[in-house]
Amino acid sequence: MTSDQQGAPAPPSSGPGGPAAPKSRGGSRWPLVAAGAAGLALVLGLLATALSLRALDQANDARDIARAAGAGRPLAPTPGPGEPTDAPTAPAPEPSGAEQTPGTPQPSLNQQTRYTDKYVDQRLNLRAACDSSVDIDLDKPEVRVSDGEEVRFTARCGGNSSYFNLTRSTDGTQVDSASLGAADCNDRIEKGAIGPDINVPARKGVAICVRTSLPDAQERGDTWKMALLHVTDVNDDGTVVVTVRAWDIPL
Repeated sequence: MTSDQQGAPAPPSSGPGGPAAPKSRGGSRWPLVAAGAAGLALVLGLLATALSLRALDQANDARDIARAAGAGRPLAPTPGPGEPTDAPTAPAPEPSGAEQTPGTPQPSLNQQTRYTDKYVDQRLNLRAACDSSVDIDLDKPEVRVSDGEEVRFTARCGGNSSYFNLTRSTDGTQVDSASLGAADCNDRIEKGAIGPDINVPARKGVAICVRTSLPDAQERGDTWKMALLHVTDVNDDGTVVVTVRAWDIPL
C-alpha cells in the first residue's frame, strides 16, 4: 500500500441494500386533508338546515290553504270602516198567528169573525180597602194587585160607589146587556169605546165589554181575547161579585 492510498478517505459503505434513501424535506399532508373535509361537512350542514327551513315554510303555507278550503270560502280581507260588506243577510222569518211580533197591524173584526170560547161565567170577588185598587186579569181570569192588567177595580167608602177603569192598552165600553156575544161586543166597542179616565160604576147589573191588547198578548205569547164582565152582586161589606166570560179572537 502506498502512502497516497493511506491518506485518502474511505468511500461510504452502501450496505447490503444499496445506497441510503435521502430524507424528505416536507411534513405530512394529512392535517390539510382533515381540515378540508371538516369545512365541506360544515357547508353541507348549513345547506341541509336551509332546505329544512324552506320545507317548513312550504308546509305552513299548505296548512293555511287547507284551512281556507275547509271553511268553504277563500280567505277575504276584512273591510275597513265605512266599506260595504258583500256578505248577504238572511231575511227574517215572517211571523204568523200568535207568534206575530208587537207592532203588527190589528186585524179587522166583523160579524163573520169566528170566535172560540175561552171560559164561561167565571166568578170573581172584588174587595179592597177604601180608595185602593185591585186589577182583573181577563186572560185567566184572576184578581191581582199588580198593574198592567185589563180592568182596574177601585173601592170607595162613605156612601160613594166603587168603580171600574180600563187600562190604557185595552179597548172597551159599558153595555146594556150581559148576554151579548163576542161579535156584538166588538160592534159596541167600535161604535163607542170609552177611555181609561171614564169611571164605570160597580153596581149590580152593570156589564162591560172588553177587548184585550193585541201587542200585549203577543208579547206574553198569549191569545187575543174578547171578554164580557157582569156585576152580579154588591155585598154589604163592599165586596163586588162579578162573572166573566171570554172568547179567543182568531188572527
